[in-house]
Amino acid sequence: MTRILVVEDHRDIQNLLADVLGADYELSQALSGPEAIAKFSENEPDLVLLDLMLPGVTGESVLGWIRKVSAVPVIVLTAVQDKSRTVALLHKGANDYLTKPFDIDELRARVEVQLRGRSDPGQREGRCLSFEDLTLDLDAHQVNLGDSPVPLPKKEFALLALMIKRPHQVFDKASLYEAVWERSYINAENTLNVHLSNLRTKLNEAAGRPRFVVSVWGIGVRLV
Repeated sequence: MTRILVVEDHRDIQNLLADVLGADYELSQALSGPEAIAKFSENEPDLVLLDLMLPGVTGESVLGWIRKVSAVPVIVLTAVQDKSRTVALLHKGANDYLTKPFDIDELRARVEVQLRGRSDPGQREGRCLSFEDLTLDLDAHQVNLGDSPVPLPKKEFALLALMIKRPHQVFDKASLYEAVWERSYINAENTLNVHLSNLRTKLNEAAGRPRFVVSVWGIGVRLV
């Protein structure tokens, strides 16, 4: 059964979500930031519902930690009405958000949208990824643009795979580097820029024109 981690410190909301989603999904519950990280580490879920106002470690910090280790969909639950903050959260890796109090039917729909297309229960990710006419075979470590192969070394392949898992999201460079290299971004800007430049060049040459990886000034890169 598809697993959802619900990170929420209000027990009434936890109980409500259990009633709404418990019949269709396997739920695990966390009441604080540290507990959320521990439960995610023990058994990675297929989706996370994440409250922002948490004791111990904030929801924003939990989101940042998740994005360093996983591309699992994250829907933020927030009482904050500040649009600039929610936009910033999307830039940092949230897939969607709902403002409290939320409509139950809308919650169900947004959960279904984020889970649509993910792998069957028991598989951590689908073994093939696609974006427009670009496809990645994760098992064969092979990239094709249409019917034409695009050879990529390990790090460039990993960067492209991470971006394709969340198409249209703007990735800041630190998050990209730390997710792929699994180390701190300190003094690593040149290394990342070289790999991104090589990836962009190879995709552009294969397509015959600039496509896919573009820079977003002051933030990072995205697929288009």
